[in-house]
Order: sequence, then C-alpha cells, then structure tokens
Amino acid sequence: MYNFLYKYITPIFGYIMLFFYGIVDGFNGSYGIAIILFTIFARLVTLPTTISQQKGMAKQQRLAPKIRRIQEKYAGNQQKIQEETQNLYAREGYNPMSAGCLPLLIQFPFIIGLYGVLYNPLRYAIGLDAATSQQFVDVFSNMVKDGVVTVGSKVDRYYPLYIIEHFSEVLDYISAKGITTVPAEAITKVQTFIDAKRFVFLGLELGVQPQYKVFNKYWLIPILSGVTSLVSAIITQLQQKKTNPAANAPGMGCTMLMMPAMSVWFAFMFPSGIGVYWIASNIFAFFQTIILKKVLSPQKNIAKLMVKETVERRSRENSIKRIKNI
Repeated sequence: MYNFLYKYITPIFGYIMLFFYGIVDGFNGSYGIAIILFTIFARLVTLPTTISQQKGMAKQQRLAPKIRRIQEKYAGNQQKIQEETQNLYAREGYNPMSAGCLPLLIQFPFIIGLYGVLYNPLRYAIGLDAATSQQFVDVFSNMVKDGVVTVGSKVDRYYPLYIIEHFSEVLDYISAKGITTVPAEAITKVQTFIDAKRFVFLGLELGVQPQYKVFNKYWLIPILSGVTSLVSAIITQLQQKKTNPAANAPGMGCTMLMMPAMSVWFAFMFPSGIGVYWIASNIFAFFQTIILKKVLSPQKNIAKLMVKETVERRSRENSIKRIKNI
C-alpha cells in the first residue's frame, strides 16, 4: 500500500512543488521557502477534514452528558454500555471517527506524497527527468557500496537529497570511474542549483542530516521540530479537555509527549529538508487550531446543532399532525 501511494501520488505533488519552486526561483529564493509554501498548500488541501474533526468534537461534547448517563445506568455491564452508546450514535447520526482517527487517515496519502517530493529535489526542484535522476542515483548507490560516502539511510529513494550534499564527491567519482551515462547538461544544472545556494535555508544545507553525536547548528532542526510539535500537542490537548472529559485521564500527558519525542528522533534520522517541512507543518497547525477555535468553537457548533435538531423535531411533529388530520 505504501509503495503504491508513494509511486502514484508523489509525481502529482512533484508538479505542484515545481510550480512553487518556480515562483521562489524567480526571486532567487531558497528551496526551503518552496517547502514552506508547499506545506501550507498541503495543510489547506486537508483543511476540510480538520473542520470535520472540529464539528465532530462539538457533537461529541453535546453527547457527553447522555453518554455519562448511560454509563451510570448500566455501570458494570460494559456490553450494554457499548450497545446503548452505539444506539445513541445511530439516533444522533454521529460517527466517532469524525472526531478521531478519520481525518488523520485521510491525510496519510498526502504525507507520503510530500515526503516523496521533498526527498527528490533532482526531479522536483532542478527539473531533471526520471531517467536522468535515476542515473545519478545509480552512481551514488555505487559510491555507497564502495564506501566512498556514508549516509544515514541506504534506501535508494532517499539518495537524491544526499546527492546534493555530496555532489563534489559525486563529480570526483564520475571522473575517476570514467562514467559517461550521466549527461553533461544535467551535471551543469545540478551544479548551478548548488552554486546559487538554492538548497541553503537560514544558513543550513537542506540535504545535511543532523547528527546526534555531533553538536552543531543542525541541531536547530530537531530542537525546533520537537518544540513546535509539543506546542501544537498542548494546544490540541487543551481543546480536547473542553470537549472530552477522558482527555484528563492519567497517562494522557505521556501520550502528548510521544509525538514531540518522535519528531526529534526522526529529525535526526533524515536530512534537514524534511525537518523544515515538519516545523512548518507544526507552526501552521498551531495557528490553524487557534483560528478554527474562534471561527468554529464548540459552543457555536453546539448552538447550531441544537437549532438544527429543534427545526427537525418540529418538522417531524408537524408531519405527524398532518397525517393525523387526514
């Protein structure tokens, strides 16, 4: 499933990334800015699922008192509680997935596509065709096998980022081995991209992988990934506490810390360009949560739901009256 999504979704997002980089390149901007624009685009595309989740949380809050009454009435009978809760959901037209995992699952294909794009600047920034990009990857793969370079991941799909970082070594290897399969025009394109420092963002090479054993400026990426993820998790947790009493349960604090910890760990495992995406995504999610909380607050949604249900109830009552009068 992963490979299928990666193969077919990545090219679609790739053309979008080329569009954003074309805009940035026109102003002599960094590839990092294109990543940020691309991240905002991805967040906007998945915004409907976020709004759906917000509305689902509001309905969850409105149903919470009824669920508590069911739990009190059938205390000790878990099967009956589940049965009555499901009946309540059916009567109210509520899907628990709308306030939980479904929005995240919908975003999964987008995340895979994003990673595929960010890992291949040869195609989706410099604009090389698939065959030429693969020729570079084949050369770099041989370099790894020969021990000429050492990389954090030996998966071929990650190599285009590493090629940018180690391009001078790639050129030396091509010259030393007498390799003629890589077109000279393609080499010139990549070299021009690097010389213009398009792959440098805020003084950081986007193809460089932070090393936890070596403290340097690249530690900024994992630190910001963790901090922004933590802030986003705290905001989400505070909102959930208002809509779901279970959010106050013991152990939720540990769960909240898991994503920031994973963000830090992954930021050390992959090139800095991926970290920039995570940071931008977390920051955008933070502001998105704040804005949606004001525009689509649980209180407003609950009020709308109550008005809608009142209208529907009166409509049913009027229909019954008309039937009786016939």
